[in-house]
Amino acid sequence: MRRRQVLTAAALSAASLAGCTGPGATHSPTDDQRDTGTDEPTATAPVTPPENDPILFVLRNQSGAQRTVSLTLTGPDGRRHLDESVTLGNGDIREYDSGIRSPGDYELAVTVENGPDRTMTLYIEAYDVRMGSNHLVTVHPDEIDVFWEE
Repeated sequence: MRRRQVLTAAALSAASLAGCTGPGATHSPTDDQRDTGTDEPTATAPVTPPENDPILFVLRNQSGAQRTVSLTLTGPDGRRHLDESVTLGNGDIREYDSGIRSPGDYELAVTVENGPDRTMTLYIEAYDVRMGSNHLVTVHPDEIDVFWEE
C-alpha cells in the first residue's frame, strides 16, 4: 500500500513540473534569438596584473653539478623581458620577475654551458597575467624541463 502512495506522489510531482512556460505562452526563452546587428568581435577588457603576484620564471639546477645557465624571454613585440645568465650549484634555485603585463606569444630560450638547450614558444593568456602563473625551468644533466602552474 505504501509503495502505491509513493508512486502516485512521484507521478503527480513530475506532472506538476511539466510546461515551465505556463498557460498561454507562445514561445520559450530559448526561442528568442535576436540579431545583435554586428559581426565584429567584442573587445577584450584590459588585464591588470597584480603587483604582489607577478609571473615568475623559477630556474632550478637538478643536473648534479654546478652549471651556468642563460635564460632569455622575448615578447610578441620583440622586447626582451628576461636576459639572464647565472651560475647555479646543484639544487640551487633563482626566481626572476618576467615583467609580463599582457597576453601573447613569448619565446623562451634556455641554454646550459656545455649542456642542453631548449627554445619554445609560450602562450601567455589573460588568466596567466591576472593570476601570476609561474613557469618552472629545471635543468637536468641531458635535458631542460619547462612547466607552468596556474
